[in-house]
Amino acid sequence: MLRIIAFEIRKLFEQPMIYLFFIASLLLNTIYIATAGLDHSYLNYIQETRVKTGTIITSEFGEKLSNQPSSKKQQRLLTETAELKNVFQHYSTEALGQEMIDFFQIQGSVAEKMKRKYEKLTPVVHELAEEQAALDVGAAGETMSVFTFIRNRLFHVILGESLIFALLLGLYGSTSERLTKTDVLVMTSKTGRKTQVSKYVASFILTILFYATMVMLTFGIFNYMNPIGTLWQTSMSTQFHVNVYFPQLLEIPFIPWQPMTLLNYTILSIVLGGLLITLCHGFNFLVGLWTDQLFRGFIVFVVIYVVLLGLEQIINQMGWWNMHSLLMWHPISLWKVQGYWFTEMGPYATIPWQESIAMVVNLFLLGIGGILTSKFYTTKEVK
Repeated sequence: MLRIIAFEIRKLFEQPMIYLFFIASLLLNTIYIATAGLDHSYLNYIQETRVKTGTIITSEFGEKLSNQPSSKKQQRLLTETAELKNVFQHYSTEALGQEMIDFFQIQGSVAEKMKRKYEKLTPVVHELAEEQAALDVGAAGETMSVFTFIRNRLFHVILGESLIFALLLGLYGSTSERLTKTDVLVMTSKTGRKTQVSKYVASFILTILFYATMVMLTFGIFNYMNPIGTLWQTSMSTQFHVNVYFPQLLEIPFIPWQPMTLLNYTILSIVLGGLLITLCHGFNFLVGLWTDQLFRGFIVFVVIYVVLLGLEQIINQMGWWNMHSLLMWHPISLWKVQGYWFTEMGPYATIPWQESIAMVVNLFLLGIGGILTSKFYTTKEVK
């Protein structure tokens, strides 16, 4: 089997579209990073200043900063850190839950679940208060720009590209014999059909390799163009960084289910993104087996995607919160709310760590789908 997997991987590497897609994605990411518009001079100043003043904004921090050579950047940093306080010291998660319910007009049993969710957030807030996470200077006024670019934009682009690659490679992996018109020769025997397992493993390995390489190269380019250094160790819950919910603007403190730095948050997002890519690849591989044609399988995926988007819009318009709550467990919905992963997630979750639990549940369902498909495929007539 290992020999067949190696052979299938080699066949995939012979496809020029893989290289073209990879180069195009990396080029797009590089352009995106180059046009990010981050204030490099101010970021560099803050990193140099943090070494002398410390990272937590206290009265001592202000005194040390005042003793630094006078400049526009110093005055800006003094202004931005002048009146900050530990917002988590007496923060009420119950009040936050009620604010969320009122803002989004959540009703019924979902509202009760939301209240219980925010009650469970209380110990996290106490821990953030003890750590003085809200007083972490980070990049001061530039923190939101840097964190939002990394968390909501750059990683979202990488994940989107990798999901498209997983979609196409999953479909191609299971329909390649049909494309080359060798399916009648290969798939008419039981042994021949077992090669689909090797094709799945080969296309999965290449999908994960694409994702891992894209993550390393893109973040490597970002660090080269925007060396943020010690800012990777900044708390995600600094007062300069907030969670923003749309379409109406609702800004609340950034509260993950456990205290995290930017580096911790990014690594966890990459891991969870890998699971989402695994789901996308596996689902579309199964779709390819059922439809027996790449284009037909792609149409099936697009139809499912469009139907889910349309259903989500109808549910939101009608205020059907029970259905909205169920829809948030779907992989497509999980990708859409990627920017809120590991936080309380507002109206997009009713339990702690819902995005992580939902991913595990979906992987379990994918396994069941794989078992059912294998039984179907062993008796399927080759046309």
